[in-house]
Amino acid sequence: MTRTIKRWGALGAAAVSLAGAMVVTGGATSAHADTRCNWGWIKINDSPGGDPISDAPGHSHNGGNHYIHDFGWDANSGLYIWNWWADNDGGSDGDTGDTYFGSRWCGSPPW
Repeated sequence: MTRTIKRWGALGAAAVSLAGAMVVTGGATSAHADTRCNWGWIKINDSPGGDPISDAPGHSHNGGNHYIHDFGWDANSGLYIWNWWADNDGGSDGDTGDTYFGSRWCGSPPW
């Protein structure tokens, strides 16, 4: 159990570090701030030529489609970390790989 807590602690530290790197490099800082503890059903991979269209738990806005890829639970704090990914299905062939978008600690599991 101690190992699990340390692993999630390291994951949280990595997420915070990544967020800091995004701020320093001028990355999508406003998008990163849009990780949230709620979601609705959205369509991802809806550009022609890419992966098959599918429904995903997430949100859509001017910055793009973002969905919950996975989540974990920290037994020590009782919180869940939701890992958000960006649906990068643009480009000329519609098949750009999705990328990590950000994480958020939430009081409940996403589903």
